[in-house]
Amino acid sequence: MISHAPPSDWHAAHRNVWARKASLRKVYGAWFRELRGACVPGSPIVELGCGPGFFKESCPEVIATDVAPSRYADRVADAAALPFGDGEIGTIVFVDVFHHLPKPEAFLHEAARTLRLGGRLVMIEPWMGLAGRLLFRYAHHEDCDLGVTPADPWGAANKDPMQGNAALPYLYFRAGGHVEGMGLPLRVIERAPSASLPWILTGGFQPISLLPSPLVSWVEVVDRLVSLAPSITATRCFLVLERTGR
Repeated sequence: MISHAPPSDWHAAHRNVWARKASLRKVYGAWFRELRGACVPGSPIVELGCGPGFFKESCPEVIATDVAPSRYADRVADAAALPFGDGEIGTIVFVDVFHHLPKPEAFLHEAARTLRLGGRLVMIEPWMGLAGRLLFRYAHHEDCDLGVTPADPWGAANKDPMQGNAALPYLYFRAGGHVEGMGLPLRVIERAPSASLPWILTGGFQPISLLPSPLVSWVEVVDRLVSLAPSITATRCFLVLERTGR
């Protein structure tokens, strides 16, 4: 977050920051526990876009995948053509992946195909409260364009894998969002926008941080209070979609 474009060796760069910033590890640790807690018990968990492998370190049973081979990925997986059978997956989980997908509709069709009945799609993504719109539009290296066509957000552009549009999760998963008109057996069962003050104050994967590790728990209390007005304060959203029988 709040950065220039990521370096080519971004896995190493992110792991270096991760090792130095205890506050960032605490914030993501809380996110990972929330993600893991929403997963379907006793079923295969597949992570998309595993990147530097942080989630698998906290959840070793996950099948970590990425679009390109890496030391952190158990399997290579294109989100638009998942290498899993019908109904094979219990939970698909990720952080900051959906808003990078070149074909988000194709991915949701694949999620509906590969998730078993009652399976879940669990994610943490950017969100467009007023604060989120300002943050991602003016203080973030990725795009934030609410005017795109959700079904074809990139048009004919040759999209770079790291290019993102922070508005896409909001366009798809808000109440009355694009996913509801796709006719898929996927239903949003949890939508929890938050201000995510701890994440913002850590500086993300940039060297700077405004949040000492001992203060994280205090800022989390403040975050819960300001998140009571998500239309104003939300910058992030915890989302759970369930595979239904229809």
